[in-house]
Amino acid sequence: MAEVSSGVVDGYLVLADISGYTEFLTGTELEHSHAIVTELTKLIRASLTPPMRFVKLEGDAVFCFAPREAFASGELLVELVESCYYDFSDRVMNMVRSTTCPCDACSEIGRLDLKFVAHFGSFIVDHDDGRIDLAGPDVILVHRMLKNAIIESGGPVSYGFFTEPCATCGSAQLPLPAHTESYDSFGEVTGVVQDLAHVAAQRREAERVRITDDDADFISRYVVDAPPAVCWQYYVDPAKRLRHVGAVETAVEFRPNADGRIATGATSHCAHGDGVDGLREYLDWRPYEYFTCRLSPVEAEGIEPHFVGAVETYEFNELGDGRTEHRWLLRCSDRSPEGLRAFAEKNADLIDFATQPWWGDQMRNPIAQDAEMYGLDEPDTSQAPRL
Repeated sequence: MAEVSSGVVDGYLVLADISGYTEFLTGTELEHSHAIVTELTKLIRASLTPPMRFVKLEGDAVFCFAPREAFASGELLVELVESCYYDFSDRVMNMVRSTTCPCDACSEIGRLDLKFVAHFGSFIVDHDDGRIDLAGPDVILVHRMLKNAIIESGGPVSYGFFTEPCATCGSAQLPLPAHTESYDSFGEVTGVVQDLAHVAAQRREAERVRITDDDADFISRYVVDAPPAVCWQYYVDPAKRLRHVGAVETAVEFRPNADGRIATGATSHCAHGDGVDGLREYLDWRPYEYFTCRLSPVEAEGIEPHFVGAVETYEFNELGDGRTEHRWLLRCSDRSPEGLRAFAEKNADLIDFATQPWWGDQMRNPIAQDAEMYGLDEPDTSQAPRL
């Protein structure tokens, strides 16, 4: 079990900062503007934690950290930031659409935006009366990063600025535009910038590929005491995945898409230890809602595949109380009578395996072992009333 106790920790530091906060509070009716910002900051915290650990609210910024073990690579942290921005922008759009209040605060909601800075380094974790505080040069640096020239140099307004140690941790450099800042006592700080509004727009416009209950030939369901963003890690992090599905897979390797990301268009290759491997082609990738993939057997010479190709959707349905309903929906790729017969015969062992009472424990147990790392044992105070 990876624990976060007092002392020196290597990990990720993230600040999510609401743009336009000061002008919004000072230029509009305080009662409504404060309620709007409170709802948005609590949404940001809920989107980031867990898998990150909440440190504190600093005015208009949410400060979080995570030990290195929480994310296998900087790319998975970037994915979390992209998802948080998507949730934020959705909430702002819904507020704008639904408000009937004519006050200045409610009329100006659409001016609020969100930016992130993230760094990987070493820092001191202090626990005091149930609260967490961080200290060290890398903590100072990530706060300095909020002062930058990204927008002035023609970069995006809604951005994620990830230092090179953060973006390359556990993986190759992400294929994102480079950016360099200079800070007193630290010198040049190089990293990459992601246009979060562009990523959110792409996600909204992308075609959905999803197996429904009516489409599925097989459905498996169980509940996990962790939010979707944590459960997701146990599918996309190869090491955590094997702790979850090690009973049926002995190795897994992800291969990025044309953009260098593990997302739609990527593939993964899994070994089953019996000479038969499987190839998954990811057709739709929506953290932390669901992903859909095409599973095909990789035939080895002299060995007949013991399962038939299918299209799978893995759902991560938030239950609203820190739990996730995980559903696996499987549809045979070959819809001919012969194909359906082969599906029933060759996938019988797999389906029987996934219907056993202990199947859900394959995910519950490793997550329970990592509960402290993700802060799952902390009380949830992030919920806010809807306006």
